[in-house]
Amino acid sequence: MKNTLSTFFDPIQQTKYIGSGKYRKVAYYLEALQALSKLYDLSYYIVDYYKKSFYYVSPNPLFLSGYTQEEVLDLGFDFYPLCVPPDDLELLYVLNEAGFGFFYKLPVNRRDKAMISYDFRLKHKDNGSLIMINHKLSPLVLTDEGNIWMAICLVTLSARSEPGDVHIILRDDNTRYNLNPEEKKFEPAKYKKLTGREKEILKYIAIGNNTHSIAGKLGIAESTVKNHKTNIFQKLNASSSAEAVFFAINHSLI
Repeated sequence: MKNTLSTFFDPIQQTKYIGSGKYRKVAYYLEALQALSKLYDLSYYIVDYYKKSFYYVSPNPLFLSGYTQEEVLDLGFDFYPLCVPPDDLELLYVLNEAGFGFFYKLPVNRRDKAMISYDFRLKHKDNGSLIMINHKLSPLVLTDEGNIWMAICLVTLSARSEPGDVHIILRDDNTRYNLNPEEKKFEPAKYKKLTGREKEILKYIAIGNNTHSIAGKLGIAESTVKNHKTNIFQKLNASSSAEAVFFAINHSLI
């Protein structure tokens, strides 16, 4: 059986020392996030890669999986084998190794621009029920040498039915890299360009219009709208409207 802590942290270049003064500075980030959570009930946590633990876990129940906020904070990375099914946990190990391999190949001044997103299941500790979540991780604080110290992880419900859709987006130019699980590395995403009409339809989808409404606004048949949506999904390798919109926004397609 794999050692969870070792498996998650072996790919990371360890920082030798971070003083208490720098931790006091990080506290300001947390205060801002907690203030934001009063407006939006976010499920998130902060990873401390120096101490190999969770620095903070929000009280939102989505990620907690039936545990208390304090229990998850205390568990740290031991939370994962308790609440993530074995197949999904293996996916996390693979993407973690490949993700940090990608991270350390980036120029230091681009490392804080990287965001990794993936979907996996969480198991409730009391009844064993499973939910699919989307997990986004982005560096929060880097060391002076460009090593990762703190990362923020945002957890939301996923629109997907299967674990996966592992990708990295560099937010300075919106380039996307998809995980090749066989090669265990990230590769530039390949997708076909959208036509003007397809972009127009996707914009309407993004603001909540259904097929009937879009057909009326554009003066075309509903079957035509459905055909365009099928083409959009195929071009963007998306399985739902939510995935297509997310992909398009992150690549400045709409």
